[in-house]
Amino acid sequence: MSHILIVEDEPTTSWALAEGLSDDGFTIDTFRSAEEALVWLREGTSDIVISDLRLPGMSGLDLARKLRRGRNAQPVILVTAYGTPETLAQLREAGVVEVFTKPFQIDALRRAVRGAIAEASARRRPALRKAA
Repeated sequence: MSHILIVEDEPTTSWALAEGLSDDGFTIDTFRSAEEALVWLREGTSDIVISDLRLPGMSGLDLARKLRRGRNAQPVILVTAYGTPETLAQLREAGVVEVFTKPFQIDALRRAVRGAIAEASARRRPALRKAA
């Protein structure tokens, strides 16, 4: 079973994301800030992170950059109501695999999550074979 971290400071949006993705059998943890999610990730692992762009404290962009350099480098999907072309370019440079502009269709997010998890898993497989 895959694990998703949702980082969203708006409780209603966080709930809607978790509820919309729970039907696919994912284990989901939600956090209201990037800092809380990073504390959790020191001990835990996740297959993918879904984050809002604008958060109190560290932004979703900064979170994506930090995760890209981390030990697990899990894929990041960002959701935002503020998707300017400049911001979207920065997100791509930070390794964000997909950006959804609010409001968005939950089915499209579900497909993106499944695809990103499958792609990340396929990239890890050759490394596991070499180690064996």
